[in-house]
Amino acid sequence: MFLASAMLAAIASASARPYPDIQVDDFEEKTFDNLIDHMNYQDTRTYKQRYWINDKYWNKETGPVFIYICGEYRCSVREDRLFPFMVGGSQDALLLVLEHRFYGSSQPFDDWSLDSLEYLNTE
Repeated sequence: MFLASAMLAAIASASARPYPDIQVDDFEEKTFDNLIDHMNYQDTRTYKQRYWINDKYWNKETGPVFIYICGEYRCSVREDRLFPFMVGGSQDALLLVLEHRFYGSSQPFDDWSLDSLEYLNTE
């Protein structure tokens, strides 16, 4: 609920500011080590989770963070989905895109066996 309210407030105030011309090439692809199992503190296995970052418009002192979480598909920063980043850029935000695990290059395991897919859940 808070996130939705924050987004609506950002969109409302963004209408008074011009939207920047966001370029796909301004996003840098990176990875971070993410836990496979967040519910079992004894399981320290990790995998490489892919994301993209754009700090071109970010005000490090006051800027928010806008994160776009890709759905159940191979993620990328796409030309036809830049509007959220235009709003974020107009708000001096850090722009992030996160690939859903088990999709694209964010694969915790080498196979999609039932044992591997045990970790693809909503817990």
